[in-house]
Amino acid sequence: MNKPFSILLVDDDADTRNIFKMVMEHHRLPLKITANAEEALDYLKTNLPEIIILDIFLPGMDGYQTLNRIRRDALAPHARFVATTAYHTADTQHEVLARGFNGYLPKPLNSSMLVSYLQQLINS
Repeated sequence: MNKPFSILLVDDDADTRNIFKMVMEHHRLPLKITANAEEALDYLKTNLPEIIILDIFLPGMDGYQTLNRIRRDALAPHARFVATTAYHTADTQHEVLARGFNGYLPKPLNSSMLVSYLQQLINS
């Protein structure tokens, strides 16, 4: 594997958080998990993860609003943003990319492909 990269996961789903935690611990990748946008925004005031994974359907501020706020406030100017959701259609990937995300991970997550996907995103 190439150099480690840091990740912020913003997701209110406990199963998704657990999958990420297990996979990132196995690969020794730094991971911060928050359950909502407000916690993520607080974290970004003092931390600069390289990848930010946002669930689209978060309680309160959704993933699109969170992405816009992070970009507006320049909280993570060099981060790559990945959308994730369990409520997807054939158009979801196109929509999230059109709305400013760099990548998309549909749920349920494919844990065996997760790290290689994120590594490709970092290297692109």
